[in-house]
Amino acid sequence: MLTTSNEGLDRTFRLLRQHGMSVPDAVRHASNQVIFEGYPVVGYNYRMTDIQAAIGREQLKRLPAIVARRRELAARYEERLQSIDGVIVPREPRWARTNWQSYAIRVGAWIDQRAVMQAMLDGGVSTRRGVMNIHREGSYPEGSWRAGSGLGHSEEAQDTAIVLPLYHQLTEDDQDRVVEALAAAVRDF
Repeated sequence: MLTTSNEGLDRTFRLLRQHGMSVPDAVRHASNQVIFEGYPVVGYNYRMTDIQAAIGREQLKRLPAIVARRRELAARYEERLQSIDGVIVPREPRWARTNWQSYAIRVGAWIDQRAVMQAMLDGGVSTRRGVMNIHREGSYPEGSWRAGSGLGHSEEAQDTAIVLPLYHQLTEDDQDRVVEALAAAVRDF
């Protein structure tokens, strides 16, 4: 979903979401004259179905409670994780209010991210890498991209970030299991 108060962006988004078509199909179908649409830009099919829209409208009613629960869980993670050596918890800037779509911690550079993730998986806790760098992927080989300055910070984030389980139905007991598994996994480094 995109929202904007910028009329120019609104026109562009509406154009892109329906194959780049210059005239929306609803306008064309409602017209009592034949209208030929044009395709001034390459667009996509990003329109929702009626069913998706109906479900989305109902889900939006639940959004405040879902976000509130995720914020509680994130605060609980911060409280329990900040004292574990080698674990760096995310900080919410004073000027922002996150919905905590993900909770990505960082491990110290001396800690093997993959080994921590494997130990947690072996303990029944699934995680995922927190950051991926497209310039490290085969689809963007050396020479097909450039960066004005090094990408060291991005690469470090890829090598140290781990996304912990966070969803609004996560129980406190399950969250405690995640914290215990992470603490045990980093203890050996």
